[in-house]
Amino acid sequence: MKVKRSLISIALIALLLVGSAGLAFAQKAATIIPEVVSGTGMVASAHPLSAKVGLDILKAGGNAVDAAVATAFANGVVEPNANGLGGEGYVVIYLKGENKVTSIDYRSRASFNTTTAKTWPAAGHLGVAVPGTVAGLAMALEKYGTMSLAQVIEPAAQLAEEGFVITETLAGQISDNFKRAMPNKYLMSLIAPDGLPLEAGDIYKNPDLAKSLRLIAKEGIDAFYKGDIAKAIAADMKANGGLIDENDLAQYKAIEREPASGTYRGYDIVSAPAPVGGFLLIESLNMIENYDIRSFGFDSAKKLHLFAEVLARAFDDYYDVLGDPDFVNVPMKALTSKGYADAKAASIKLDSMTSVYEHVNPNSEHWSTTHMSVVDKDGNLVALTQTLSSFYGAAVAVPGTGIILNNEMGNFNGKKGTSAYLPGKRMNTTIAPTLIMKDGQAFATLGTPGAMRIVPTLAQLITNLLDFDMGLQQAIEAPRMYCTNLQGPGKTTIELEGTLFSAKTLADLTTMGYKVKSYDKRDLYFGGVQGIIIKDGMLHGGADPRRDGAVFGY
Repeated sequence: MKVKRSLISIALIALLLVGSAGLAFAQKAATIIPEVVSGTGMVASAHPLSAKVGLDILKAGGNAVDAAVATAFANGVVEPNANGLGGEGYVVIYLKGENKVTSIDYRSRASFNTTTAKTWPAAGHLGVAVPGTVAGLAMALEKYGTMSLAQVIEPAAQLAEEGFVITETLAGQISDNFKRAMPNKYLMSLIAPDGLPLEAGDIYKNPDLAKSLRLIAKEGIDAFYKGDIAKAIAADMKANGGLIDENDLAQYKAIEREPASGTYRGYDIVSAPAPVGGFLLIESLNMIENYDIRSFGFDSAKKLHLFAEVLARAFDDYYDVLGDPDFVNVPMKALTSKGYADAKAASIKLDSMTSVYEHVNPNSEHWSTTHMSVVDKDGNLVALTQTLSSFYGAAVAVPGTGIILNNEMGNFNGKKGTSAYLPGKRMNTTIAPTLIMKDGQAFATLGTPGAMRIVPTLAQLITNLLDFDMGLQQAIEAPRMYCTNLQGPGKTTIELEGTLFSAKTLADLTTMGYKVKSYDKRDLYFGGVQGIIIKDGMLHGGADPRRDGAVFGY
């Protein structure tokens, strides 16, 4: 009965919103989730309740930045496993009136305090980096929004205080992370208040988080970085072997950066720059552009093999070149140039596998994180991705605050050279909130979680849209692949949503020397895309059935 309550609650929200949306209506298509179309404004998020918050902000006169910030704060409440005040992220913004694109880096960073640690734990206080969410969202709002911090935070505070029905997805993450959470009594009080993990259909409340949110709304970001919340975080760190102190929090700053940019098939691609993965996406698309993949066929071993070869070459730069641009020189213009990609692509053979691009074990990579996309009535676009790193981050919550902390320090593990750990440094990840423009006009806002699958998923999504002429929802639901480690025939594993590809494709890949790992359905391992495209003057929204995604427009 609890599961049914969860599903019914989400369904009712969707029906009420679509029913009240005026111009919004569900497009008839052969997809699991109907593509939503509207004419004024739209929000796509990984949870229907946070999408509703964003829609309400748009209807109240807020712009895309106001709505995205409100959605992000709310999503930190309803997807506490994936993001929140103790996490970080990146946002890419297009302002139509100014014809301007920009991005805000609110990545977490290492403490300034030194340590002899050689590796960083997946759980526990030592793995926590200085959170950036509050600073980044507040900067976006102050510079490009129209509403107050109190206005955009209050809906999130109400959700935390009043509670919400737990979905099957969240219940699964609570169960999967129950053992990790057990050493932290305060986190256990949030996800297992009666000693057993909360289940689908139960009500999740976090009144302490509501108090923290309202304190930030009242006092601004200083409440988090210099005030009572900062003191609580620093005290908890000191008591449990963490590195972060009050100085680390007081010195944290979000940074506005020029986005990474490139082109693909005549479209402009704008994505998040170093130290994250937007350049990897652009570099991959630049290589793919050398081939007529439409003639290969969507469901073909040849196309999948090409993607594996391309992605392996792009990720070579992730490990060898990318780093915090405040510490190292990252040649973004060169990395995203056509000539550089053409030179890399020149060694690809469509009938045989390269054996020189070997990276980390892909199965060691978590698939947390979350994404939201917004378009407003004036044509402004926002793509925002934020995370705790692993689901439930470091499995640490700060007593009295309701705040769950990230485990971003683990992203330094195994990194050398430009991406190696240093005190005060931001670590690399592959998040890539992305905008697409055409002839100076906005076309799409897209993004996904999925760790090392983020760039592969977005490359597939964009080619689905631009090479295979799919609608957005169809492009999101299309089967996905993942392979960035090429270790030679008989040693290289390509991961597929196997039952969604033809038997011939799987057989052809095996003949080429790939070891095929098949997932028997659409799996959240491959991400959870949320996106909006603008076509013929209408907004088309897509949500991923691999998560609890929802799109609402009016």
